[in-house]
Amino acid sequence: MFRSAAKVSGRRLLSTASAQTQYTSLANGLTVATEANPLAKSSTIGLWIGAGSKFENRYNNGVSKLTANILAESSKAAAAKEGILVGTSAERESIALYGTTLANKTSEVVELLAQQLSGPALTDALLASEKSKAIADAELIETIPKKTVLEHLHATAFQGTPLSLPIQGTPEGLANIEASDIESLLSKHAVSSNIVVVGAGNVDHEELVNLVEKKLNIKSGLAPTVKPTKFLGSDLKFRDDTLPSAYISIAVEGPAFNAPEYYTAKVASEIFGTYTSSEPISVRQGSKLANIVTENHLAQHFEHFSLGYKDTGLWGFYTETSNVSNIDDLVHFSLKQWNRLSTEITETEIVRAKNILKTKILLSMNSTVAIANDIGNKVLINDRRPSIEEIFRKIDQVSAKSVTAWAQEAVWDQDIAVTGTGQIEGLFDYNRIRNEMALLRW
Repeated sequence: MFRSAAKVSGRRLLSTASAQTQYTSLANGLTVATEANPLAKSSTIGLWIGAGSKFENRYNNGVSKLTANILAESSKAAAAKEGILVGTSAERESIALYGTTLANKTSEVVELLAQQLSGPALTDALLASEKSKAIADAELIETIPKKTVLEHLHATAFQGTPLSLPIQGTPEGLANIEASDIESLLSKHAVSSNIVVVGAGNVDHEELVNLVEKKLNIKSGLAPTVKPTKFLGSDLKFRDDTLPSAYISIAVEGPAFNAPEYYTAKVASEIFGTYTSSEPISVRQGSKLANIVTENHLAQHFEHFSLGYKDTGLWGFYTETSNVSNIDDLVHFSLKQWNRLSTEITETEIVRAKNILKTKILLSMNSTVAIANDIGNKVLINDRRPSIEEIFRKIDQVSAKSVTAWAQEAVWDQDIAVTGTGQIEGLFDYNRIRNEMALLRW
């Protein structure tokens, strides 16, 4: 819907709705986006800010997540009195502060967000406490093989760019963060064009817009920019024979979130999907790779992914295996299946993959927090959130032909990023693995 000039009185530039998601852009550039569900028993309202490890450097790495944690911690006492559960999220391209409540307390949540955005009560004791927690979290990540491998994958694939930095930060970088770093981040990133106010659940869009106009004092400004991200074929390995298995990830550069091939790549990843040897359903999902892995006892687990960021992405897989003497076979058969994307993928596999992808998308929207996070991140990147119907139409348009066309350009004989930890003596050198990215025919 469009408002008349008389009604907006110069304050609101545009208000529209896409399926269930409604948007209002205020005169200062701030966007309010909501998805109302009157039947929901809770509501989540929050601020999604275009910040994150992508906007950091090695000297202040971790400042975004630390800032989000400080904003939440300094507001918990006041929130608890109002029956509001405060939460945060931190990703590579965004951070968020939100409040979830069972009652209709939109005004109280907005008031809380306004107080925190105007400047948290940042004492030396609070900063020291949150830094200590953040350092402990960063050290804990290094003890979790899967998280370590996937962070290393970003580090090697995007080395030399901010997207390579870990979301949690590093213990060394976190130790050097001062109050001025927190203040600088809020000053640069907490501007109207770089913030989305999101509501999900039992919320009223017009009420939220009016409260934001009255209570939130967000300065105008342009969102910070970073240099374009570049993918670099490379490897990063950390052998540790004290671990029980080998933990490996391999990826090519994937499409950005706004790329036309974004959902094509998503469907392609679901052709191979996820496999866990202890789950009987894994070998009955129709994946040829899962059958090969099962018959030859090559791995306990693998999962394929397609991660999209604003200007790039990663498409690949992560795997765990205790059969460390056959790592080369696991890599060989996995990449040979990737080769099939460019040569002989079938429509049956495409239909199965599309159904799995649709199911995963629906299952991921299982709470008001998850819906709010989806809205906030997509509006920050794309200025709008595609409706489920629109997403499903794009998925339905994917065919074996379009997957093959994408794979021939993006996967076939392309450079890869390789990471591994644990017992990876059998993970051979980069050139050996790189040669598997194409078929040699005589």
